[in-house]
Amino acid sequence: MVISMKSVAFVGRSLALFLCLLLLPLGLRAQVVRVEVPQTVVQGASFQLSYTYSGSEDFERVTEPKVAGLQVLYGPARQQMSSFQSVNGRNSSTSSVSLTYTLMAERPGSITIPAATATIGGKRVNVHGATVRVLPPDKNAPAGRSQSGGATTTGSYFFRALPGATVVYEKQAFPIRYKLYATTEFDINSFEAPQYDGFLSEKQADDGRRQLQLETYQGRNYRTVDILSEVLFPQRSGTLTIPSSKIGIRVPVPQASDDPFFGSAVLADRTVESAPVTIQVRPLPTEGQPKDFSGAVGSFRMRAELLTKTPKTNESVTIRLTLEGTGNLKQVISPAIAFPQDFEVYDPKETYEEKVSATEVYGKKIIEYFAIPRRTGSVTIPALTFSYFDPKLGRYETLRSQTFSLNVAQGPETASDDRGSLRQQEQLLRQLHNTEGVSAPKGLRWATSWSYLLLFPLIALLGLIAYLVIARQRGLRADSLGYKASRASSVATKRLRTAHKLLKAGKRDAFYEEALRALWGYLGDKLRLPVSELSRSSVSEILRTRGLDEETITRLTQVIDEVEFARYAPAKEGDMQALYDTAAEVIGAIDSHKL
Repeated sequence: MVISMKSVAFVGRSLALFLCLLLLPLGLRAQVVRVEVPQTVVQGASFQLSYTYSGSEDFERVTEPKVAGLQVLYGPARQQMSSFQSVNGRNSSTSSVSLTYTLMAERPGSITIPAATATIGGKRVNVHGATVRVLPPDKNAPAGRSQSGGATTTGSYFFRALPGATVVYEKQAFPIRYKLYATTEFDINSFEAPQYDGFLSEKQADDGRRQLQLETYQGRNYRTVDILSEVLFPQRSGTLTIPSSKIGIRVPVPQASDDPFFGSAVLADRTVESAPVTIQVRPLPTEGQPKDFSGAVGSFRMRAELLTKTPKTNESVTIRLTLEGTGNLKQVISPAIAFPQDFEVYDPKETYEEKVSATEVYGKKIIEYFAIPRRTGSVTIPALTFSYFDPKLGRYETLRSQTFSLNVAQGPETASDDRGSLRQQEQLLRQLHNTEGVSAPKGLRWATSWSYLLLFPLIALLGLIAYLVIARQRGLRADSLGYKASRASSVATKRLRTAHKLLKAGKRDAFYEEALRALWGYLGDKLRLPVSELSRSSVSEILRTRGLDEETITRLTQVIDEVEFARYAPAKEGDMQALYDTAAEVIGAIDSHKL
């Protein structure tokens, strides 16, 4: 009985495989029949639905689309195209056949054209369907031409700024689109972008291709196209105004003609201007604001995970934090993590993804924290916290991760410099021992003189100095904050060099991020404070109490403000160079004082 069941299962699997292989050519054929239909049409206006096949077999027919509310005016019309090409003696030819139906939508709304069946080479092939959005006809469209042969009516054109919201909170991200509406064909000549006051702006990626669509506005159908999409971040509360912007277009203008059937038109330049838009910005409440709040406004989720399952000494430990949601996540400072003192901590790695819709900004930020444990044993890394203000709830929320318990095992040993020198000394002593009893050449008789004997105290003194230097380095490494403070200047110099390379390469965003990292990283290491506790006011107060002059403190706060503002504002290469020079001078001025 068991053998019988196995046989049945084997036959079943074989039959299924045979059917898949049999239906595979049919599925592949369905991909070579292309369906072309407009996404948007107007009720009562004719449009075309085309089925195009490219291949060597005969495209015989396709079933007629039968849908309620869709009338077939004509078709199918058959059109065949062939091309021949010869390159370096190699000949190639392609051919395609199109079967086209002329249709008319009888009602507004969304109409789904069902899947069709085509016959190619005597075999039936399934072809996928399509969806068409039908707009109602114009209710107040003016007549296009006067019957008296006089001047004709020109088209209608206007430009609109469409913000995703008009009432927002301070620092809340919201999208804005600038859309052009036209009743005739047009070409874009120029565009004057708006100059914002009180907003930081972030332009969305544009591939240069603008898709033309039909849209009904106030009872009339227009050709529309999105000219610019941005994300705005209000920087102060109150009533802010998005200024107007201008776009230059070239449009056809009908001319007067005595011919009642055929007229003429010339192209003319026109400038269309958008109307200013008022945005009401509410201040962020101070009551209930968490201490770790860094300006995040929106609705977010957080997930933290330990990627290193078996941590060992002298091997990297990685913790990944994922933040995602709608809001100004890109501008938010990442949460700080408190590794134990015997961990060597490195700069975190951040990646960010963003999707912008008509009403909101969705972002996803992944931060990976790296550290290397230097001692074995059980340690606990405290939980990460992230606080934000939720505009929908009108209150602050705090997300908290789990704590991380690590049992650090012994990892690979690392060779130190002093051990290497001892091995070299041991090899040298062995060589000297092997040469005992051999008479020294005449040129080395000075080895028995007093000058040779004086070398021993000198070597001892050098060894003592080397011991003190190594002991100081070990002491600094034991005190991680002191070690970072001693290396603050060198670390900042390396980061500034990296920023200068990014400046020369024209990588604007990366330059500003590296410059900010150099400034805040230097201040955190120099003042022995975590980055989460750094702010302009706290840094200024600490530097002032430690005797730094007021002019240097003012220059420091100014260069930090300028770098942060320049990340989201247009800047020239000369401005970037000036910010780089100022940052280097300020770090040098602070480093020259003993804080």
